[in-house]
Amino acid sequence: MSAAAQRRAKQTVRNLIFSMVATLGLVILLVLGVPRDDSNRIAEVDFRQIAAEAEASLGFEVITPEVPSSWWSNAARLETDLGVQSWYVGFVTEDNQFIALLHGFEVNPSWTALTLQGNWLEDEVVISGRTWEIWPSLTPTNPPGTKDYAMLHNFSDSAVVIYGTASEDDFRLLATLVSEEIEEILATD
Repeated sequence: MSAAAQRRAKQTVRNLIFSMVATLGLVILLVLGVPRDDSNRIAEVDFRQIAAEAEASLGFEVITPEVPSSWWSNAARLETDLGVQSWYVGFVTEDNQFIALLHGFEVNPSWTALTLQGNWLEDEVVISGRTWEIWPSLTPTNPPGTKDYAMLHNFSDSAVVIYGTASEDDFRLLATLVSEEIEEILATD
């Protein structure tokens, strides 16, 4: 092979290496230079502030339990289904499980059936002097949903449903807190 051919062959390899280094440098620059949002994508909400606004709108109290400080709320709002107004609060527990509280006002059987659709009445339990119905999912963990487990308590013309994927201990804790708050609400009426 002539000297010129050897030089051209070496230039091709050098050019290939130079191109790869330039491309890799450009990729690194893009990766490092493009801003990314590394924060939690589900924002924490102040459910107590939203509850105060909801109470002003409704004209009566909504249930806002004193949950453990390790829990946080990811949603809080008023909802209307089948003509029933309800107060909804979603919580994320210490072990990143979901548990929701739904406080319905002037409920009817259709609202209860819609709310607990996909669950079945298994048992009853008394927590802090209040009877709660236990409603596990008809299709547990296949696929995991938001109502793997639910509890229902009816009082006056209202109902409270707590549901989610949290542990039964977390459900009992929330049911206890809700039961105590119901007692306080009924005592002031």
